[in-house]
Amino acid sequence: MKKIITLLFTLLSFSAFASLDKLASDYNAGPTAAELVASGWAGNDGGRGFKVIQIVVEGTDMTAELHLDGTGKIVKYNRGLPTKVNFDFDYKMTSTKDGWAEMATGKNGPMYHMTPFVGSLSFEGPMKEAMGNMGPFAQFLVVIGTNVAAE
Repeated sequence: MKKIITLLFTLLSFSAFASLDKLASDYNAGPTAAELVASGWAGNDGGRGFKVIQIVVEGTDMTAELHLDGTGKIVKYNRGLPTKVNFDFDYKMTSTKDGWAEMATGKNGPMYHMTPFVGSLSFEGPMKEAMGNMGPFAQFLVVIGTNVAAE
């Protein structure tokens, strides 16, 4: 019985965020990584050699975790949220599927999406660091939103 439950959980986790490899390749192909290196964002990793960004789609079983190294590129990704994050340098972003779809359009920036009663993005992490990187952050939300909306 334990093996059946494990198998079912594994199969369900593969259906959630099936395009995670596409999300990573879309992001890595764009200019955002270089901007994050230039600003010093990519190097603020607590000495681990990578930053963690966790993505949650509220109301679904869709969760993902991205590891970005000192080059600012996604070098590893997981379904689920396996890493204990440190919000001094890691991030967790939560929104509804509709909210991510709206972010995919790129019409409104991150501040709009984080505004209570207007946007749907919940954000945890070093706010001052994020505020200094609004351009790359906006691009990142479009990539995430595009891939979530495609599910």
